[in-house]
Amino acid sequence: MDYREAVQFFDQIQHFSKDPSNDNVAKILQRFGNPESRMKFFHVAGTNGKGSVCAFLDSILQKGGYRTALFTSPHLVKINERIKMNGQDISDEDFAYYFEKIQQAAKEPLSFFDYLFLMAILYFSDQKADYCILETGLGGTYDPTNVVTPEISIITSIGLDHVKILGNTLEEIAAEKAGIIKKGKPIVYFSQTPEVNRVIEEKADKNHSKIIKLSKEDIKIKENHKKCIAISLESGYHRFNDLKIFSYAEYQLWNADIAVHAVKEIIPGISDEAIRSGIETMRWPARMEEIEPGVILDGAHNPHAVRAWVRSVRMQFSDRKKDLLFAVVADKDYEEMISIICKAFFFERIIITCIPGRRKANPLLIKDIFERYTNTEIMIEEDVSKAYAQAKKRKQDCLFCLGSLYLAGMIEELLI
Repeated sequence: MDYREAVQFFDQIQHFSKDPSNDNVAKILQRFGNPESRMKFFHVAGTNGKGSVCAFLDSILQKGGYRTALFTSPHLVKINERIKMNGQDISDEDFAYYFEKIQQAAKEPLSFFDYLFLMAILYFSDQKADYCILETGLGGTYDPTNVVTPEISIITSIGLDHVKILGNTLEEIAAEKAGIIKKGKPIVYFSQTPEVNRVIEEKADKNHSKIIKLSKEDIKIKENHKKCIAISLESGYHRFNDLKIFSYAEYQLWNADIAVHAVKEIIPGISDEAIRSGIETMRWPARMEEIEPGVILDGAHNPHAVRAWVRSVRMQFSDRKKDLLFAVVADKDYEEMISIICKAFFFERIIITCIPGRRKANPLLIKDIFERYTNTEIMIEEDVSKAYAQAKKRKQDCLFCLGSLYLAGMIEELLI
């Protein structure tokens, strides 16, 4: 099977398994001799920030001289982005090769995500990675990645998302995410609401896991020069001065803090220079990314992420005129997202566009919701490329593109 045929296969299968046990994934790994049992993992779960934390981990470890493997989702432009060795996407040839290996070994039904995870494990094993960084796909307890026993578990910020699958309350969702905590293995997490903290810590105590609890108070902003934020970290565990994050996004400060503490817990001797250089050179697309002059792309796609986006825009662009290009998929809480956006900022104009396919949201309904919260001029252009061109042409200071990682990927693809 060639690469094109493999990609076509992925276009046709369901994304996540209906079997919550992970038995099918475990059985197939067993047929390959359980390569995951001989590998070292950083395992990351959470509602938002997972990909960024993974990218910080990957960058720091590479600067420390380690051979790294990175498994993340979703991809923005090309499916190969989900499987990386030392920062490089898996090749088309290797993608097709490992897909065929899994397909030949599978006697059980597998989902889109199952296939990719299994392919990644075999590829990383053959590539002899020193450390593998795994981002969960959905939840934690029943995520396919949870068949591994990591060196350390990491939980990023938790909010209400995928409620039909993960639960209707923060406690229920936190319990799903905390399912990645393994017996005797440490857990790093960011202090959040009391109910979230309680769920995580009870799970950690039950597993006799060391708890590394971080707080926003640990982070001191020393200088903020738009694209570069200089900080110091002064937690009860470690202290670092003169760290620089090259991003507009305030939320990347917290993600960097998590990554630094996770690496130091597992590799205490890693140099301060590797940490500083790893933080400075990390790049993760569609997170307050300036893709063209004055055009900022962010993949925020739920209310929790939109609130983080609002904080970053207030910190960096409070004095700038703002335009908005917005698209969502139908199964997100877009009314809450729109309410947060419009209550935070006045926009010169808003253009609504569409994510094509079965998850397409009704643009007239989206426009109606915006009109409940703002008197700004609102346009609809369903074609993303035309909408982006119109939005760029009419912008004054800043154009923000927001609402979906699918939108982010489509815009990134326009710029290739």
